[in-house]
Amino acid sequence: MDNPTEEVSPIRIINLGRLSDKQWPGKVSAQGVDIDVVALSETLNDYYVESKPETRTRCIDGRNDPKLNESNLGAQVPGGAPGAALAYRLGVDRDDLTRGTFVKDAESMIESYIRIGLAPGGHRDDSSVNGVGCGAIDGIVQTLECMIDPELVDDHKRLARTLLDGMFDRDHYLRVLGAGLVLKSRVSDYFAAHQSIIDLLEQKSPGSVSVLEGMHQEALVIVNLVPNTTMSSNRFSAEHDGLQAFGYDLWRSKQLSETLFPLPSQDIDRQRFVTARVMITIATLMALTDGSQQLLIRLPE
Repeated sequence: MDNPTEEVSPIRIINLGRLSDKQWPGKVSAQGVDIDVVALSETLNDYYVESKPETRTRCIDGRNDPKLNESNLGAQVPGGAPGAALAYRLGVDRDDLTRGTFVKDAESMIESYIRIGLAPGGHRDDSSVNGVGCGAIDGIVQTLECMIDPELVDDHKRLARTLLDGMFDRDHYLRVLGAGLVLKSRVSDYFAAHQSIIDLLEQKSPGSVSVLEGMHQEALVIVNLVPNTTMSSNRFSAEHDGLQAFGYDLWRSKQLSETLFPLPSQDIDRQRFVTARVMITIATLMALTDGSQQLLIRLPE
């Protein structure tokens, strides 16, 4: 008897237009880039492949990774594994916000990844001079400032509500904002030596740090909600004349929350962690881009 054919769930691509009609602080721009978003959406699924937990976590960066194994790709999240540390600090950690450091929080998060069977990861680039070459790490202070900036809060909340959808909770959102305001009062202490995190990652997980090539030219932001899939970013760029996309596998943030907080009593912790992770991702895009990129969401029907 033949094995039954596995039914493939339909996947939708939703075009939400530009990230913003306002000018964001970042320098990466899609101004003047001509994209047929309708045509691109029709073939976008061809560039998504299976992602396994044991495969090295990637950043949302759309630049070329010469050592990327296109048949063995890890999920994309801002800042790689260390990026989750700030979400934990703002959303979940019950310690006094006037204590602790980003480096210590990142070290703890990397160790958590290893302990629960997820492969941490991060990156440098081939042109960085005064940083490690990862915008989500180098610009972490600017990210926090964007998240709590009164001039950006309407845009930030709009996108948080959109990406979180039914998971959006006003109280969780305000709690994370409040924690960000408290942390802002001690950025020099908390983020001291934060660029050493990539060295720490290499020590904790040898082979987990890649070196990206070229300049930022991301004209798209693609938020992926289809579990256990990720973008084949090198191939996408190569087959679209160098077009780059920031890719955020939001499903990984939800998966990580369920792994870090597995008990029924930890439901609020899970929600707050994902809320903080999404809020930081949006703020990272604000710090990196001018808001002109097209936003696409990939989700199961």
